[in-house]
Amino acid sequence: MLWIIVAILLGLSLLTWIFLIYSLFQEYRYATLFIDMLPFYQPLNFFALLSVVVSSYLILYIYEWSPPQWIAPLVLSIGLILNLSLIYFFRKWSNCYKLSVYADFLDELKKEQYSVKRFSEFNQTPQLDKNKIHVFLRHDVDLSLNRLLNIIKIEKEKNISSTLFFRLHSEKYIFEKSIPIIQYLHSEGFEIGFHYEVLSQTEGNTEEALVLFTKELNKLREYTPIKVVSPHGDKYSNQKIWSLVDKAKLDVWSTYDMKRDIYITDAGGKNMFKQHGSHIFDKLKEAKLGDVVQILIHADWWY
Repeated sequence: MLWIIVAILLGLSLLTWIFLIYSLFQEYRYATLFIDMLPFYQPLNFFALLSVVVSSYLILYIYEWSPPQWIAPLVLSIGLILNLSLIYFFRKWSNCYKLSVYADFLDELKKEQYSVKRFSEFNQTPQLDKNKIHVFLRHDVDLSLNRLLNIIKIEKEKNISSTLFFRLHSEKYIFEKSIPIIQYLHSEGFEIGFHYEVLSQTEGNTEEALVLFTKELNKLREYTPIKVVSPHGDKYSNQKIWSLVDKAKLDVWSTYDMKRDIYITDAGGKNMFKQHGSHIFDKLKEAKLGDVVQILIHADWWY
């Protein structure tokens, strides 16, 4: 009976760590599946270690405290290595993607030398002020509507309006559920863009993708004005069809058309620190008056 308990505990530990490691290598995508998993990562890691510790104790008890010398220490050592490794990676990630870090970054953008603009203003302004650093802040809404609203709350507090690119085929949210949010954001002065993935939807068929591009753009325009688009990253390079789109007829342009001096991105969940230890937001310090800076933030990774 005790061996069954040991097997169950070790099995639960193994499954828990597989889940956590998989989530780690999938850039925490499980954080937006059904519920926000982030608060549960560390407790799950602790549970897995506790199960290993109890299993090691039971192994000693089963063998009447005289087991083969390598069994209990081996089980416990493996558990400790996995536990401490995950703690290291979780801490490393969480230090980068706290909302407080983003709020501090927005405070920097509020300084006099910066002018934060929506993307539509890039084409509407004949000549940008040479005495300002022009910052175009955007969010690709890939996975989590809840995380997006957390970001928006901070931007509203700082009186900053960004441009938000919505997908029509997200893995984690239904487009219809995003419609009230889109309309709310537009009413609050935020700009909405189209985060297209039509080449992926048509599995590389360019002709069908162009037809679908127009159809989905018009669908999104039923709820809000759309002037700017951005391709979603996938196994198909959705950007490739942009050269074939009738931009004048559709009255739309792409973020890739913007001539920029500096580009800053959180890289969709990848490490925010450069090799020499500086935060990627520090790149903003390289900007000179008159420069155009484009910043891409994925709300999915911030908490």
